[in-house]
Amino acid sequence: MKHIISASRRTDIPAFFTGWLIKRLEEGSVLVKNPYSGKVAEASLRPSHVHSIVLWSKDFNPLLRRIEEVEQHSPNLFFHFTITGIPKDLEQHTPEAKEAVKDFIFISKRYSPRHITWRFDPIVITGSLPFEFYEESFARLAEALKGHATECYLSFMEPYKKVLRNFEKYAGHKLIELSDEEKQGYAKKLVKAAEKNNMKLFACCNEYLVNDDIGQAKCIDAERLASLFGIEGLSAKSAPTREGCGCAKVIDIGAYDTCGHGCLYCYANSDKEKAKKFLKSFNPEWKGLEFDGEKKEGELF
Repeated sequence: MKHIISASRRTDIPAFFTGWLIKRLEEGSVLVKNPYSGKVAEASLRPSHVHSIVLWSKDFNPLLRRIEEVEQHSPNLFFHFTITGIPKDLEQHTPEAKEAVKDFIFISKRYSPRHITWRFDPIVITGSLPFEFYEESFARLAEALKGHATECYLSFMEPYKKVLRNFEKYAGHKLIELSDEEKQGYAKKLVKAAEKNNMKLFACCNEYLVNDDIGQAKCIDAERLASLFGIEGLSAKSAPTREGCGCAKVIDIGAYDTCGHGCLYCYANSDKEKAKKFLKSFNPEWKGLEFDGEKKEGELF
């Protein structure tokens, strides 16, 4: 059976680890550490074992500069591209929205609008960053992406303990707690701009937002990947990661506390300084994203 590779929900591989990813594809395997048990296993990246790779990023530019090298080893690529225009005090090292839009359009033209999803998430409401900011930003971005994006995934920030700690430690923003009803009202306001630009909204793990106008997101959509790249050998078991998740099973090759964007709302970093320290010590020759040569305790396929 062929598996789907996620690169990655846990970090931004295209932005910070493109060279490492290409090295792993060239060698045909990667070591992956379970973030909960700590066990290490080896996953094959050989074309005979990989159906497709789902890439997640806020900055695809480093990967796009080497896209032919990636395609040589794995031509079946799907893209989740997050563009929100959130201010730099909440996400320090993401590209300007207008530059990200250019890269989005490049991907959409190189492949097709069905190969890429625009993510407008998370929506983070604070005392100095009201919903009106997001409403204006969404309308502007939707217009810029018209014809190149057919859908948009959205969600509101989850108040995980580490996120709250980061806001308390670093941010000059006071988070505003919202009821589900308030979030539903806000999401409803985005529907009009989406429809105007021929887009459909989908809620990622925010089931209370799902209605006739907003569908349930499937970030790892096995049916869609099979339609794009063929169904032969595809392992497509359902494997939700949390409540409201509609994803199929994947092997995620990323690692937490390794992303350098510095987004204070991110669940994947417990502290941006920890991630910054990791990036200074990172070696692109490592067989696993956060380590090299650790004992393998099994295979993931």
